[in-house]
Amino acid sequence: MKFLLKTAALVLAMSLPAAAHDGVHVSDPYARILVGSGAVYFMMTNHADTDDVLIAASSPDAKMVSLMNSSADANGVMQMADVEGGFPVDAQGARILTGGGDHVMLMGVTRKVATGDTVTVVLTFEHAGEVTLTVPVDNQRKTPPGAGPTEFDGQATASGEDHAAAAPADHDAHMGAMSVPVGPDAEMIVATMKAMFDKPDAPLTVDPVVVSGDSAVASWRQGETGGRALLARQGDQWQIVLCGGPDLRSAAFLAEHGVSDAEGLSHMFNMTEDKLGSEAVGRYSSFEGVMMIADPAHN
Repeated sequence: MKFLLKTAALVLAMSLPAAAHDGVHVSDPYARILVGSGAVYFMMTNHADTDDVLIAASSPDAKMVSLMNSSADANGVMQMADVEGGFPVDAQGARILTGGGDHVMLMGVTRKVATGDTVTVVLTFEHAGEVTLTVPVDNQRKTPPGAGPTEFDGQATASGEDHAAAAPADHDAHMGAMSVPVGPDAEMIVATMKAMFDKPDAPLTVDPVVVSGDSAVASWRQGETGGRALLARQGDQWQIVLCGGPDLRSAAFLAEHGVSDAEGLSHMFNMTEDKLGSEAVGRYSSFEGVMMIADPAHN
């Protein structure tokens, strides 16, 4: 199905007048956003004579944005993975991002949105530069994006080697800044954990802390030991639900323990913790078993 969609997009792109646009035209964008995370879909048509690549995306409406691909494994189970190197768009060609395939993933959406609302997404192309899209949310739509035109289309027309060279570094800096959430929630979570476990002869260090809605996962170390904690918001406070090791990197485990946006929180947390290196990840995974601290459903 993905091959047919890309082929249809290419035929449509080649049928358009060459002078219709410059650079990369982004058409018919829309988003599906449920429980704090979602995906953005659109069609990209490259009217230049050189290949281009969608190398990055960002949004002021989400804590983290990734270029991702969905695919089914041998058992028919859908899996998502980050796309290394971005989404190429051939010269005078087109590419469709649609459900069950390539998409821009929004994680930790910072406000409640529903069908009829919009979110802002900034796309960065290797050669064509940036384009800022106002993307309508449509949680019922199942059809793939088309060539437009629609009122939400956008155009990336900037060029120049300086921009192409600077964009990846800028993107890495931006993602690094976003990957470790700061603010009152993170500060409160650190204070809560220290109040329970910190000791003068065994100080507790908490880092990183990743928050999604009313749930959070934090990594901790104390002396030679380490682990992870799942926390839940209770009114204006945070409560430790359980402590564990490798289980807390699993979306399925988080979902079993009441996290509504388990997939988004798991992805954000794993990406953030992985930046600390394999030694740190191994230390946090050394905690054996699961220790229940509280059941938020009964508080």
